[in-house]
Amino acid sequence: MKTPAALLLVLGLAGVAHAQDQQLGARTKAMGGSYTAFEDDPVSVWLNPAGIATQPKSLAIAYQTYVTYPLHEVKPTVGDATETSAGAETVFVDPAIVPSFLGMVFPVGRSDSGLALGVCYARPYHLNYSFDKVTDPELKVFTPTSNIDQSLSRFRVAAAKDFRFSPPGVAGFLTHLSVGVGVDVGIERWEFKSASRSASDTATAFGGGAGLLLGVYDDGDSFRINFGAAWQSAMRWNFNIDPDILPAFDMPQQVNVGATFYLLKGYPLRATLDLQWVQWSQTADPPFFAGRAKFRDVLNYSLGVEYRIGILDDVDLYPRLGYRRFEAPWADKNNLPMVGSYQLVLDTKGSQFNLFTFGAGVGWTSAEGKGRSVDVGADVGGDSWTIAIGVNYEF
Repeated sequence: MKTPAALLLVLGLAGVAHAQDQQLGARTKAMGGSYTAFEDDPVSVWLNPAGIATQPKSLAIAYQTYVTYPLHEVKPTVGDATETSAGAETVFVDPAIVPSFLGMVFPVGRSDSGLALGVCYARPYHLNYSFDKVTDPELKVFTPTSNIDQSLSRFRVAAAKDFRFSPPGVAGFLTHLSVGVGVDVGIERWEFKSASRSASDTATAFGGGAGLLLGVYDDGDSFRINFGAAWQSAMRWNFNIDPDILPAFDMPQQVNVGATFYLLKGYPLRATLDLQWVQWSQTADPPFFAGRAKFRDVLNYSLGVEYRIGILDDVDLYPRLGYRRFEAPWADKNNLPMVGSYQLVLDTKGSQFNLFTFGAGVGWTSAEGKGRSVDVGADVGGDSWTIAIGVNYEF
């Protein structure tokens, strides 16, 4: 490893004490959720549309679990009163056949045009929270008596263009800049249940996203740095039932920035650093009673590493590790937010989590020179573990 590469890697490992976020894709999950400066994965259609500018025609599909807090009711062995709880669970969302991400990239023009289109379906959030209806502002003890199950998804059409400042393979700073934009149609599915009432709703809204990816430095052989930044708009739903009556959530605005370092001869080692801001404070109605906690904005940080190991002539193994410092949208596990007149009631371990992530991928090249891969990723350390499985296929 050249001296600048070694120095930057050491500084990166020493300086990152926190990490990241809600993410999509098995590869990103295994690397702590650091993804903003990727430029070789169709998941970029959603994560950072600028990253698709130089990608070949390809498809990505991913399935992953979500952490939920469903309402549980148990009849005790003594007495008739029902006992309730709201512990964390790891689930695939019904119907399980629907992926968390499905997207394609289509290059436009010549192979070196640096222009591409992308389309995708993405479900970055699935919320399942339990609540207690509050009518007395002096009440201090809460019991879960109702539950909302809300899925937040978006369909995106994106376009990206890469501008070269120096020929590929030529060493130097500021080698290229990719920019990308996306237009989204969002859909939410919402269901409320309690002992006295059940309700459901679907709604649509429009939004978008944008990003950039800058080639900061490339020595053409063993060291390269990319910087990425991306923005996703909020989604404001037109609910049929006013959130003042029953709790429901909009989709949060978020901003991501990050860097990817390609290291060693032929770039077999990749290290990523990321930061994500999520605006949860604007997604729910404020508390009905003054002085009660509300949802907060969060800042998550992440670190990931990936190493390519050749196991056959055209087959590579990619072990991956990561870490992220994840902030929940509540500041105190003993003083959870209130949404309208409903108090959030969850069995959570805290408000900040140190998540450790890991996984692997197997990639191979077809006889026609097309790249394909199968990837898995997981994390532990939160209220519940999660996993993801993905496939990338180049045409």
